[in-house]
Amino acid sequence: MSYSKKVLLGFLPVVLCMSCSNGQSAAQTDSDTEGFIKKLNPQHRFKVHGCAINYNGTDLYMNSGVEPWIKVLGENYRKVDSTDGANLTNLYIYDDIGVRLVERKNDKQIDSFRFRLERPEHDIKKETDAEIEEELKKPDTEQVRSIFKDAIDVDGVLVGAYPMHDEIRSKFHSKTRVSYNLTADCNENQKGESFGIELSTSFNDPEVIDHMYFYNYFDSISDEEKARQRKEFCEGPDRDHPILGGGCEDYPVKK
Repeated sequence: MSYSKKVLLGFLPVVLCMSCSNGQSAAQTDSDTEGFIKKLNPQHRFKVHGCAINYNGTDLYMNSGVEPWIKVLGENYRKVDSTDGANLTNLYIYDDIGVRLVERKNDKQIDSFRFRLERPEHDIKKETDAEIEEELKKPDTEQVRSIFKDAIDVDGVLVGAYPMHDEIRSKFHSKTRVSYNLTADCNENQKGESFGIELSTSFNDPEVIDHMYFYNYFDSISDEEKARQRKEFCEGPDRDHPILGGGCEDYPVKK
C-alpha cells in the first residue's frame, strides 16, 4: 500500500468521528427548544442594537418621551390611567401588537415597554383562563388583549416565549431563579441612554420565557442603601430560596 493511501485511510476515521460529534452537538442545541419555531415577528419587527430599539426600520430610544413611539407605533392604542407603586402612570396599550408603553405622569418619562407573551401550559397560573377572559372584556382593563407573537431580536439573539437556552443565558444575567436581566448600552454615536431588558420565566422544566420588557433606570437609591439591602438579603433566609433566591453567587456565605 502506498504512503498516500495509508495517510488517507488514517484520516477518514477522524473525519467521520468529527461528523458524529458535530451531529450530536447540533441535536443537543435543537433539543433545547424542541417544539418551538424561533423566528422574528414578521409584522412587528423589534430589534435591539446598542441602546436603540429599531421598530420596522425606525430607531426609538427609551430616554425619549412617548411622542416618537406613538408616531411610529401608530394611533391605534387605548390610554388608561394607572398607578405603579408611588408613581401615577399613563398606559398606551396596543392590543393589535401585544405591547404596552408605560409613561410616568409626573415627569413624562417612559417607565417601561412591555410585551405580553403566551404563558406556558405547564406554568403555575395565578388566574384561570376564564378569569383572564373576564378581565380582558373590561373596557378599561390595563391588560393587553392580544399576545405578542414570535420573537424580538436582541443583538442578534431571538428572544420570545421559548425555553431558555445557552445563547440567551450567555447574554442575560440571572437575577433570581426565574428572572434574567441585560443592560443595553449605547454604541458609539447613539443618542440614547442605557436601559434594562428583563425576562421572567416559568419555574418548571423546561424553563420558558413568559414575560419580557424594557425599562429605564430611575435610580433614587444611594449606593450605600443598595449595599445595605443586598447584605440584608444575601445574609437572610431567602438567599437560597428556589424562586426568590439568586444573585448572591459572589457574596460570601456568612459563617
